[in-house]
Amino acid sequence: MRKTTDFYAGFTNLKLLTEWEEFELGEGLVFRPTFAHLMSSHTMAFKPPEAPGKHHPAPWKATSQFESFDVHTELLIPASYNPPKDLSHYDVARTITIMMRLFCDPKIRFLVKSTHSLSVISTVPDKEMTIVPIEVSRQFIELELAKQDTVSSADRLYWVRNKWQNAVDLMASHADFRLAMEAFEMSTFIPHHTLTLVSLWGALEALFSPSTSELRFRVSILIASYIYPPGQQRADMQKEIFGLYDKRSAAAHGKPKHNTDHLMQTFNILQHVLMRMIDEKEVPSKMALNNMLLGID
Repeated sequence: MRKTTDFYAGFTNLKLLTEWEEFELGEGLVFRPTFAHLMSSHTMAFKPPEAPGKHHPAPWKATSQFESFDVHTELLIPASYNPPKDLSHYDVARTITIMMRLFCDPKIRFLVKSTHSLSVISTVPDKEMTIVPIEVSRQFIELELAKQDTVSSADRLYWVRNKWQNAVDLMASHADFRLAMEAFEMSTFIPHHTLTLVSLWGALEALFSPSTSELRFRVSILIASYIYPPGQQRADMQKEIFGLYDKRSAAAHGKPKHNTDHLMQTFNILQHVLMRMIDEKEVPSKMALNNMLLGID
């Protein structure tokens, strides 16, 4: 069923260039500057409600620990946009968020979704609007993108604009790609580094493991072959991934031997893999991966 209302997503840690009044993505989707401040705290009551369905009576006390975030950019997904297959406007907003984490900044959050622009919602009657917090939990690790100093912040957003429909189509059509994107999406919110490492490697295995035999070697050589053509860079990458896989295996079996550098390396490998798949709008088949390994065009 076609959605009958516009969808708005508010982002934190994302600012448009000052000269941009808006940034069009195509299909009617638009980034716009705005401002909102989300205060996230817990409130406690100390008396039970007087009857079922009633509020807990005062006094109420706010807890001392809270989070707060500024929103400087919102995404409009118009009601007229029809996502592929079973995806919703919310799924599309999540996909675009992951892309911005892949290439712009891993700290970007899809903070809130709303029925109205955050620039005007303060004037909308409460019964006619909805604001729902999305990514407000704590980020337990700070991951960084691989160094790409020559790429400007504007060019990074242009990549999102040019490729978001590729990513949405792959999310709708390829389960392993969707699993990998969601593992990348959640990687900074998992409270234990061991679980993060296992999650990221689970995504890479889903994309690159042709069988369970010689899994460590096969996965490492296929990923390296996908990232680099034959040569020293491929050989060096295979050795790096081979070593990282040992860390994954130790973590999965309850005897972790990794550190944050290993986590960062795995994060960057998955970033590289996902960006290429989005660029090419293709998740390579096992036959295609074997052909890359053998140098067959």
